[in-house]
Amino acid sequence: MDTEETDSTVLGSTISEWLAEEALNDSEPAALYDGLCRRLRGLGLPILRGQVAFRILHPLYDASTVTWMADTGSVVGLFRPDAPGQGRFMRSPYGHVLTHRLPVLRRRLTGETALLDFDELDEFRALGGTDYVLFLVRFDRAGSRGMMASWLADRASGFTDGEIVQLRRITRELAISMKSRIERSVAHNVAHAYLGERAGEAVLAGQIRRGDGEKITAALWYSDLRQSTALADRLSAEDFLDLLGRYFEMTASAVLAGGGEVVSLIGDAVLGLFRVEDSAGEACRRALAAAHEARRRLAAAAEPATNLPLDFGIALHLGQVIHGNVGVPERLQFTVVGAAVNEIVRVQDLTKQLGWPLLATAPFAANVAGPWRPVGEHVLRGLDTPMPVLTMAQP
Repeated sequence: MDTEETDSTVLGSTISEWLAEEALNDSEPAALYDGLCRRLRGLGLPILRGQVAFRILHPLYDASTVTWMADTGSVVGLFRPDAPGQGRFMRSPYGHVLTHRLPVLRRRLTGETALLDFDELDEFRALGGTDYVLFLVRFDRAGSRGMMASWLADRASGFTDGEIVQLRRITRELAISMKSRIERSVAHNVAHAYLGERAGEAVLAGQIRRGDGEKITAALWYSDLRQSTALADRLSAEDFLDLLGRYFEMTASAVLAGGGEVVSLIGDAVLGLFRVEDSAGEACRRALAAAHEARRRLAAAAEPATNLPLDFGIALHLGQVIHGNVGVPERLQFTVVGAAVNEIVRVQDLTKQLGWPLLATAPFAANVAGPWRPVGEHVLRGLDTPMPVLTMAQP
């Protein structure tokens, strides 16, 4: 056995053992790929640049890449489905491999056999690259899921045939390890998008049985879209869903931006909470700031093309709720329940009757300073004791 073959065998064994060990751990794709590329270069492979690309299931993005350079390390990229540059992608080596379902593409960048038939290859040669190889690894027989990995050499003679064989095997072993991480990432993205970050993490951590949950004290937010029934009747389905999207960008997005949690999107209503962790005052301050931000976004919004008014009321409250799983064993919802939830819904109803777009209960207002103005004590539906209600907005 010659020296090159011996080195190749040692290289493959060392990297394979490391990847197998990493497959059992929970390191993120960027850290995993960074470690792999550094080890490959450290063992003598002339890796100047490496990149992996794979599809992800995320409400904002449809693909992700991890790009490694010898002098900068790993950088993560996320790509939106509506982002410009789709045409450029389809004319790239990646687009060519996907379109023609090629398991491997190789291009020499220097010498008599150089072939620079993609724009990126000129850029790679300018970086000092001499040899480029791209592998496609499928995760299913249909080829609808998978991973692509490209490797750029900076050795004058490029990759040896033995190194190409090793890189192909290592890429497949990397794909096995990456597949579990991609699927775990999909689970996290879906849980966060549909349950919220904190509730999603609780479910993924095992809180999946009916009755799992906890009692918490929180500043509660509840907003409701005005004239939603009339709007739904007068607008097309597409226009109404677009209007709902803009409304949620003003309200639910303001809750998230203020450090709160959106517990439920109930039709055209938003139920959010700000947990009392350091102090009730801090939670109430963040909830009030988010309410002002929502109203600011409404005031700054462009006139809708439908010429139909967009408005909403916001109620703020402080109380104890139960945050956990309710429903039937076959269909659960991670939400908040309790008297405080019923109370804030009733207070929001008063924004329509009293003509004030922002109302708060006395427990909430007592914990955050401001130019509060009492608007009376009101008997809320289902309650016997009148509730003092305040505002700091103009009617």
